[in-house]
Amino acid sequence: MEKQMTLEANAFTAKGFTAQMKRISYRLAAPQRMLRRYYAYVLGEEVSKERARAMTEAQAAFFAVTLPADYPLVLRALACAWFVVAIRKLNTHPSPPEGRELN
Repeated sequence: MEKQMTLEANAFTAKGFTAQMKRISYRLAAPQRMLRRYYAYVLGEEVSKERARAMTEAQAAFFAVTLPADYPLVLRALACAWFVVAIRKLNTHPSPPEGRELN
């Protein structure tokens, strides 16, 4: 005997799940939006998401180079390389042109 089960998706449940996931992703992205607004305030110009992410990575790499006092030389060299790569990545993300809206 073969048992078959039919699953039907309730449209209301699917829409509710989608709306809930959008709310969760919006709240999880709040720190990124706050950093982007902070960078825009400090620089006096609009900052894109990619540029804000590159700036944050460059700051993290800088702290990885400067803060730990007891790291081995190999880890310090890797941190310096990461910092150089992060700075170059920052230079490849220019600010958007005037009048362009950012999300």
